[in-house]
Amino acid sequence: MENNTKQDSERNTLEHSNLEHSNLEHGTLENRNENTLTLKLGLVCATLVILIFFIDLQIPLGVAGGIPYIVVILASLWSPKLHLSIYLALICSIAILLGFYLSPPGGELWKVLSNRALALFAIWITAILSLKWKIYEQEIQHLKTEIEKEKEKVYLATIYGAEHIVNNLLNQLQVVEIEIERHPQFDKGISSMFSGMQEEAALLMKDLSAVKNIDDKAIITSITPKSVG
Repeated sequence: MENNTKQDSERNTLEHSNLEHSNLEHGTLENRNENTLTLKLGLVCATLVILIFFIDLQIPLGVAGGIPYIVVILASLWSPKLHLSIYLALICSIAILLGFYLSPPGGELWKVLSNRALALFAIWITAILSLKWKIYEQEIQHLKTEIEKEKEKVYLATIYGAEHIVNNLLNQLQVVEIEIERHPQFDKGISSMFSGMQEEAALLMKDLSAVKNIDDKAIITSITPKSVG
């Protein structure tokens, strides 16, 4: 019994280690996907900045040519990177200032300055709101992750406790099995059924402890006897 208890503990530790390794691989894959998405989005945003800047250079001063840069900031919302919107706002701000000096002359100076100032104001308001929204999203995601981790810990502890109890019971039932073997006149059908019940209980506990996706359907499926359904 002591050996079985030790084996239960070692198996639980191994399963927990495998689950942590699986989570680590999943996190690495997510980071890789995030970096790929950010790279692609960065190329799109860079293209938009160049296009808007080129159009701005073709339009005389006085026209609100800096407002379209807001589209670039809004596009950064698709990226999981927290400060991308701020970096893009800096780039767009530089483009707006360069447009003021390089665009064809036109319009009254106060109107030109007002348009550029409003464009800068709109860009930075959008960037700050985008940053706050991403922070909010990350906090929600962090909370969800913590809840999942706690659920995982409770599940593993419950499985360990249940496995320990069931294995102790199976060990005690071995005494009954020994007594059955000592009495050849005992009904063979009942003896076979008894052995099958022991094997099925051990198998179901093994399947239950191997569940990776912790939800009600996965748990119910794992403990459903294979002969059913």
